[in-house]
Formats: sequence, C-alpha cells, structure tokens
Amino acid sequence: MENTDQHFNAILNNYLKDFDQIPISKEQRAMLPIIAFTVQGISEQVKAYVQAAVDQGVNSEKILGVIYQLEPVVGLGKVQAALAVVHQVIPANHQMQHQDDPQFGKDVQARIYGTEIRNLLADLPDGAGDFVADHLTNHFFGDFYQHEVLTVAERELYELMALITLNVDFQIKGCLKAGNSESLIIWTIINMLPYIGFPLVINSIQKVHAAAQELQD
Repeated sequence: MENTDQHFNAILNNYLKDFDQIPISKEQRAMLPIIAFTVQGISEQVKAYVQAAVDQGVNSEKILGVIYQLEPVVGLGKVQAALAVVHQVIPANHQMQHQDDPQFGKDVQARIYGTEIRNLLADLPDGAGDFVADHLTNHFFGDFYQHEVLTVAERELYELMALITLNVDFQIKGCLKAGNSESLIIWTIINMLPYIGFPLVINSIQKVHAAAQELQD
C-alpha cells in the first residue's frame, strides 16, 4: 500500500530494488509480505499484496493455503481479518485437494520433530501437556499439512517466516529437516527485511546458521 510521503517513498524504492535479485522464487517472494502482514494484523496491506501476487500469476489456492495455516500460529482473529479482505480478491469457494488421512499429521510431525513438544510438556498437571500436544498434531499438522497445494517443505518454510515475525525460532531445525537448505532459509529471511526489519532478520539468520551447523555435526 503506497503512502503519500514522496521523500520516504523515494528512499524505500531505492532500498527495495536490490531485493529482486535475491535467489528465491517469484512465488516465495510474493508470499512473504502476505505472511508478515497477516501475522502483524495489517489487513489493508494483506489485500494489496494478495492482489499483487495474483497479478504475478501466483496460484490462488497456494495463497489461501499459506494464510489458512497461520491460524494455529497467530489465532483465528488475525486470519479471519486477513481472509475478509483476501476474499475481495480471491473467491471464497475454492475446494482444496487433501488426503483425508487421520495419520498424516502424526507421521509428518514424527518425521520432522519426533516427540519434542510432547516431551517438553510431559510434566504438566492433569493431562494438560497431552491435550496441547494432541491438538498440535491433529490441528496444526493434520488439518493443514495434508492439503496438497503446498509441500511439507514449503509449509515449514512459510511457517518459520511467520514465527520469525513473532520473534519465535523453535521451528528452525524442523524447517531444515523438511528439506529446505540453509541457503534458501537464510535468503528467504533476508527477503523479509522490508516487512520485519533488521533486528529480527539478523537474529534469525544467525540462529539458522547455528542450527544448520548442529545438524551437520
């Protein structure tokens, strides 16, 4: 969304021109502001960047899939607010193909994360840890990851960008294990600079590099 401050716009446009050379795909580049502004709750920006993505030929179902899977990360309020404006650009009647496999989410989580979260919450009283862990498996991984419009690697990459926007980094190793290279993750985070700023980006790329080194050891 363009503002009316011409001096700021001149600075910004000069800054942004180099980002077109960053070695990630056009589709990935188009998704990043949609993720960042959905997480930040800035619906007007979400609409503008969804329209830009559609104009560039990005698959509408992929855009919706990325937004849908942000609900377990930022809650239903921000996602519903985003969808209210997104559906002014993309019709709300898309039917996404999925496997409808109740085991799918459990298998994906086990392959990438093992029992990390369940172990972390194991000593909570009255079964609270199991409740959270079960719903993470069934909802986060089960309800969203089996929609075939996005690969597991793509979902992990986009979820990590959402978590970084929130200054949360516990999904880095999973993103790597899902098949995303250290280089791809770092360059994708760098492409988030205009939307989340230098502190979060610098902190995150250092942690990605450290996590990649640990997995190699």
